[in-house]
Amino acid sequence: MKLEDLKGFKIPSAMIKKVFSPKKSVFTVDTDGDGKADSIKLVALNVIMPFNIPEKEDIGDINVDEIDPTKYGKILLDGEEIDISKGSNSIELIKQSLSVYHKGKKFSFDDALSGKMGGRTIAMGDEIIVVFKLDESFINKLTEGKHTLKVESEKIPSVEISFELTDKNINQELHL
Repeated sequence: MKLEDLKGFKIPSAMIKKVFSPKKSVFTVDTDGDGKADSIKLVALNVIMPFNIPEKEDIGDINVDEIDPTKYGKILLDGEEIDISKGSNSIELIKQSLSVYHKGKKFSFDDALSGKMGGRTIAMGDEIIVVFKLDESFINKLTEGKHTLKVESEKIPSVEISFELTDKNINQELHL
């Protein structure tokens, strides 16, 4: 199956709400201890079915630094596009800071690409936590209230995550 074959697949919004609970899936967090939020923490709950991450995923000889993500889609926060073009500050910040956590084990962006997560089983009820820094201008837009994060693409189904920030999930210390 090719990536483009997924375009016609529709992801039900009810499923997205279960995987990304509106009040429990998005946090602004302080990762450097200065008392100010500098990163986003996304929590996805596996409510669909257990699955294994392949031991070795052959994605070919790809140089991530040469890929322009804007050729594959765009990310919008409350309708405003986040610049993810090749070499942009946003994409460089995300690549440098992105961490994926599963059952207390941390994987960097490079770890994820090199297959170091391979062989892990994501059981029903498991959380996958992704933490990454965003430019201060976008972090400052994540104020208390309702927000929407949307991924639009010509190649895969669009995904829209609605979430609400309250005093319980805004400007929190990063605890994993």
